[in-house]
Amino acid sequence: MNVSCQFGRYLAVLCLAAIPSAALAQRANSKSAAAASGGYSVANDVSLGGTILSYTENSKTLPLGTHVLLQTPSGNVDVHLGDARVLHQAKLSLAPGMSARFVGQFETVGKNTVFLARLVQVGSHVVAVRSNHGLPIGPSAGRGKAAAKNASANLQGVAR
Repeated sequence: MNVSCQFGRYLAVLCLAAIPSAALAQRANSKSAAAASGGYSVANDVSLGGTILSYTENSKTLPLGTHVLLQTPSGNVDVHLGDARVLHQAKLSLAPGMSARFVGQFETVGKNTVFLARLVQVGSHVVAVRSNHGLPIGPSAGRGKAAAKNASANLQGVAR
């Protein structure tokens, strides 16, 4: 078999293997999945702190999922937190009037700018809601302690 034929088969296998993962990523959250595949880097994370003005667990606003409207010294920011079940599992409640801190990155979704939170902090309680690659985390029975440990480690050195 010649080299070009082997290369063609190899390329076809790679393309077929990529299709299911791309479809799953788009189904989960098309905009944040695209942002993650475009090179999400924790080195670009920023920290936002402020007062929660509103909390919407199942927002119809893109990206779908949990949103917080955060009042910061620079103005109000729409913060996307992904799946509310992750917050419930970590026993973290968010409500208007609470002070909170979010670590993540801004992204344009449609015509709006949204802050895609990776970490949520209320007091000393820190919960990871996105992976270090920018993908929303789903609820999982065994994830609690490991996610909290990783979230605490990831807060060190982040601009405040």
